[in-house]
Parts: sequence; C-alpha cells; structure tokens
Amino acid sequence: MKKHNLVAVALVIAAMATGSAFGHVGEQKYMFQFPAGLEPTLDGDLSDWDFVPEVYRNRGADLFNQFGAPLDLADFNSLTIWGYSPTTGLAYFGYWVADDHINDTEKWSTTTDWDHSGGLFSNFPDASDEFNARWKGSQAQRYDYSAPVFSSSSYYTRNNHTAWAGVTPYVEWGGQFLKGDVNTHEPAEMQGEISMLPFDEIHPDGIDLSTVHVWTEGEIVGIETNWGDKDVDAGAYDDAYWSHFGGEGASYNADKFGDVLLAPVEPGLPTAVTSSTWGQIKSSFTME
Repeated sequence: MKKHNLVAVALVIAAMATGSAFGHVGEQKYMFQFPAGLEPTLDGDLSDWDFVPEVYRNRGADLFNQFGAPLDLADFNSLTIWGYSPTTGLAYFGYWVADDHINDTEKWSTTTDWDHSGGLFSNFPDASDEFNARWKGSQAQRYDYSAPVFSSSSYYTRNNHTAWAGVTPYVEWGGQFLKGDVNTHEPAEMQGEISMLPFDEIHPDGIDLSTVHVWTEGEIVGIETNWGDKDVDAGAYDDAYWSHFGGEGASYNADKFGDVLLAPVEPGLPTAVTSSTWGQIKSSFTME
C-alpha cells in the first residue's frame, strides 16, 4: 500500500473532532474506518489489518500499569487496533498477545461508551435490585474476552452484565495460537479478532428494546481496554493489570475511559472487494 504522512492524517482527523482534544483519561486515540468491503474476516489472521497505519496501533510499550509493576515486554506484550465500519455498523477489535505464562484464568476486557455520555454504568451506590437489573451495563458496557482461549469462567467472549449482548450475532470472534497453547504455563503468542454491535443502551430483555449506536465520522467515543496478566496465582494479577488509558475504576465509571475519534477513510485504500481475494488486493499495494 502507499505510505501516508501520518502527521498530516492526525491533523486532519483532529480537526474533525466533535469533542475535546484529550480524553477523560489520557491522550486521545483513533479508530480506523474500514472502507466498504475491506472489513476483516474474523479468523484470527491479522493480515486483514496490514494496511492500517501506525497511528491506529496501540502497542504494549505504551500501556499503563495499574498495579505498579515495571514494564517488561518479555513478561507480557500486546498490539491492539480498533476499527469501525459504517457499512456493517460494527466495531472491530484486532489484537496480538505474547505472554510468558499463558493459562485460562487471564482476565482481558474492554469497556465501551459509544454515545460518550460518561458516568457510572455499574456499581450504583444504594440502588435497588430492580434498578441494577435494568441499568447495570446498559448505557456503557463491559465485555470480557479470552479467545482463542476458553476461559475457566466458561466463555470465549461475554458481556459482563447482559448475557445475550455478549454472544453471536452481537459479538463474534476468530482467533489462533501462533506459538504454544493454553494451560501449558509456558510462553505463548496468539491473535484474535472481534466484531461487536455497538449499543447506546442495552435493555436486559433483548435487542428490540435496546438502542444501537449509529456511527458518525468525526465523533468521539469512549473506550478502555485492559489486559490482566495472571501467572502463578490464578486468583490474582501477579504481574500487572495493563490498560490503554490508565483509568482506574473504568470497570464501572465511563468517565474513566479514554476518548477515541472515529477517523475518516484513509486515502489510497481500495474501496470495494467484489470478486477479488484478499491476497489479490494486498498484492496490488505498492510501497513508496
């Protein structure tokens, strides 16, 4: 593909922002817009994301540690990319993880506030059982994901508060091990891809009573992504609890998320993939 001037791209999308230049927590990040037909195939092969520029890539070296452990990329490392498609209406999340002690108790999660309304969405003080049943995880959401590992808590993906919203067709995934395997307690590398239907409000009784978010290019959404690294002790975060923005309390308060801007389509990308294979498309890219 053609290389782009990422500084210029960043200036363009920053100028389009409909909110603050900085997030609730940390510096603003960007969400890649997939052109129609170039959305990733959920098979755990991140070659679908090869053309995504560096400005959208969130690397392990830039993560925040909530428990104070020093950065050690030999212990845990990751790459995370967020994308969206106005055509499919879905959010896409691609990741690579390298862990020196993989097991099925790792706790990885992402929290989303697509309409950027902020505030508490869980742990409501003094709320009634009825209030919690209706509103916990409704106006912002927490998703746990373990794929391609099947978690000891019996999920590949789940919505932490509303079961129906965390499984197919609302959340789908593909993943693969590049090295090692689960519960070997040895080094492993894996890749995963997740699509999710974004909600402004989830109703516990189902999709018909819920409000789906509609993407608007240039808007700011709220996201936090966390990587809990459990090594020897399956009940504790032995080494660290890594996050993209460092927002402590992001599991229940959307004010602790970071701001992520929905970027315009990058110049120079293909716009359709009717009968072409992905390999044919990638072979048509040129480097400058």
